[in-house]
Amino acid sequence: MEAIPSVRLNKLPHELTAALSSLADGWKSVAVPWMLGGSCSLLVQGVELDRLPRDIDIYADIHAAKELHAKAPGIMIDRQQVDRSGSYVSLLSHYELEGFPVELVGGFEVLCDGALYRLEVERLLWTAGIRLDLGRSSLRLMPLSHELLFNLLRNRPDRYEAIADAIKRDPQRHIAVLNQLLISNIWTDDQLAKLQELLPWPELHFRS
Repeated sequence: MEAIPSVRLNKLPHELTAALSSLADGWKSVAVPWMLGGSCSLLVQGVELDRLPRDIDIYADIHAAKELHAKAPGIMIDRQQVDRSGSYVSLLSHYELEGFPVELVGGFEVLCDGALYRLEVERLLWTAGIRLDLGRSSLRLMPLSHELLFNLLRNRPDRYEAIADAIKRDPQRHIAVLNQLLISNIWTDDQLAKLQELLPWPELHFRS
């Protein structure tokens, strides 16, 4: 499996790297897949951001999220509960670890404007994740293909344009998983048109 060069960790504040290491150590004994997403994952994968990460976003399937919650490191802020926030549905819980907010998102789904996106860690994303070594332990980063599509759904051009720029540096690394995500979910014509504008690659399956 490909790994992120350790020098990329220098992009993160030292305290945040230490918190990620504690998280990975704490969940080392939990044999379920989980992935680091959000701004932490983007920054160490070379995506240009306008500010440093201030929190930790963890994604897992529902069954995995339940096991992770039972052994969550740090301070537990709330109980796991189904959360419906606008277009999003997930099994959500929050923690504090070494001063940083941690959000654990299980079974994440987005339903908006005729599009349906389901985050499937074990089936689709786990094998495409890049390993981030943190000394005694490691974790996996959410693929940039997911982050691109998620930010298209969020209508965040500040994010999806920067992510697309990073993806275009090495297209062959991303095409296969991006196609899997396109085929496995439902998209609007406008979203597909925007994606084709960002990544005008004939290998991609631009269909709803």
